[in-house]
Amino acid sequence: MKNASGHLLTKITAEDVAKAAGCSKSTVSKVLNNHHGISEYLRSRVLEEAQKLNYRLKRGKLRRVAIILPTPWKFLVGNYVATMLNAMVYVLYQRDIRAEIIQENDLKMLRSEVIDGAISITVNPDLTANWFEYFQLPLVRINANPALGGKDNLLAYVNMDGEKSMKVLLDKFYKLGHRRIFLLTPDSIEVEQLRTRYQGFFNYLKSRRIQHPEKNCIFNMRTNSFEENFNLLKQAVSDGATALIAVDEGAARDALTLIEKLKLNIPKRISVVSWEQKNILPYFDPPISGMAMDYTLLSEKAVDLLAALCRGENVSDVSFPFTLIDRGSIASVYQRNTQQKLAERILETLKNGAATRVQIATMLNIKPYCGYFNRTILDLLNSKQIVYGEKTDSGRIRLLQLK
Repeated sequence: MKNASGHLLTKITAEDVAKAAGCSKSTVSKVLNNHHGISEYLRSRVLEEAQKLNYRLKRGKLRRVAIILPTPWKFLVGNYVATMLNAMVYVLYQRDIRAEIIQENDLKMLRSEVIDGAISITVNPDLTANWFEYFQLPLVRINANPALGGKDNLLAYVNMDGEKSMKVLLDKFYKLGHRRIFLLTPDSIEVEQLRTRYQGFFNYLKSRRIQHPEKNCIFNMRTNSFEENFNLLKQAVSDGATALIAVDEGAARDALTLIEKLKLNIPKRISVVSWEQKNILPYFDPPISGMAMDYTLLSEKAVDLLAALCRGENVSDVSFPFTLIDRGSIASVYQRNTQQKLAERILETLKNGAATRVQIATMLNIKPYCGYFNRTILDLLNSKQIVYGEKTDSGRIRLLQLK
C-alpha cells in the first residue's frame, strides 16, 4: 500500500522522516513522543512530514486518537453525541489510549498534535474529504453513511443497521396482526440520506404491496403545532392505525401526549415503540419499548478498526442491529368486537330515520337474513337501543328506529 505521495508504507522509517524534515533521527523520536525542548517550528515540520509519509501507521499499538465531534449547532437532540462521546472516552481509557477531542471545523488544529488517527461521531458527509485534505492518517466513522463519504484505504465505518433493524421490528408487528403501522418523525430533514431506518420502513411496506408508504408517516412533528399533530394522529387512527413507530424519544413523547388526548389505551388499543438514544423511555407513562444501540460495542469496534488500519491491514465496514427492549407497550393488534362494530353501524344508519331490516342490511351491504345480522338486531332490541316503530305503507312490515 502507498500513501498520497507514492511512498511505500512498509519502508518508511524515522530516518525517512528525519531526512524529509531536515533534522536528526533523535529529534523525530522526541517530537513523536511529545518531549519538550523542541521548537514549535521544528515540531510542526516533523509532524507535517511524518503525516505525509504515514509514518505513524506502522505502530502496532494506538497511543493517541482524535475524537471528532459535530459543530455545536449540529449537535443532535437527545444527547446522542454526549452519550457516544462518553462511551468512546471510556473505551479509550480502558485501553490506555489518550484522546484528543476536537470539533469537525477545527481539524487544522490537529496538525500540531501527534495522533495515530481519528474516530468521527459526526454524520456530516463532508468530514471524510476534509480529513484527508489535512491528513493521510486512518479515519473511522461511526453512524455515517458510507455511500456519501467516499472510499479510501485509510477509511472504515461502524454503523447501526437501521434498515435491517426496521425490518425485524416490522416483522414482529406483522406477526402480531398489525397492518396499519405509522412512522412518526420530528423533522423532515431527518427523512434523510444519513440514516437507513426510513428507507427500511419504506422498503418493507412496499414489499407488502403498500405503494405509497409515505402516507403512513406523520412528518414535521417538532415544527407542527399541537393541533396539527393531534389532527394528523386522529386521522391516522380513524384510518385504522394500530401501531406507531417513533424515530426518537421526542417523537415518542409527543405521541404519548396526543394518545392521551385521544383516550387510547397503550398497548391494548395502540402499540408504540421508539428508537432511543438514552435510557429515558422506561420513565415514560406508560414505559415505552425501545430500539436501542450499544454505544460501548460501537466504540470498541471503532477502536479495533482504527488499530487495524494503523497496522496497515485491510478492513471491512461493520454494522450491528438495534436491540428491541420490550417494556410492555407492544401487543397484538387491537380487535374490535365485530358484532359491536356492526351494532354501531346499525345505530348510525338509523340516525337518518326509521328503516326496515332489509333496508338497513342493504345500506350496510349485508345479507338481510343472515344469522349474524339477525342476532345483532335482536341484541339491540333486547338492550332497548332500538325499538319497533310504525309499519310500512304496505302495513305488513314494521320499521326499526332509535329509542
